[in-house]
Amino acid sequence: MKDRPELPSAHLQLLRDAISRSPIYLAEVALAERLADWERTRVSVDVDAVVLAWIASHVSRRPRSSLS
Repeated sequence: MKDRPELPSAHLQLLRDAISRSPIYLAEVALAERLADWERTRVSVDVDAVVLAWIASHVSRRPRSSLS
């Protein structure tokens, strides 16, 4: 297996910042409101982001030991 170099911490922080601004991570309150009005949400242009945010809300927030 080929060794991969570690990303510098500055690059990791840039990646974390980009993920935190992603539409996948909707605020829990906003997500709850969107899911409560599913009839409207399911036909909206950002339904994919809502579904991905719902999935993300059901996965463990435990930090991984390494990127694979």
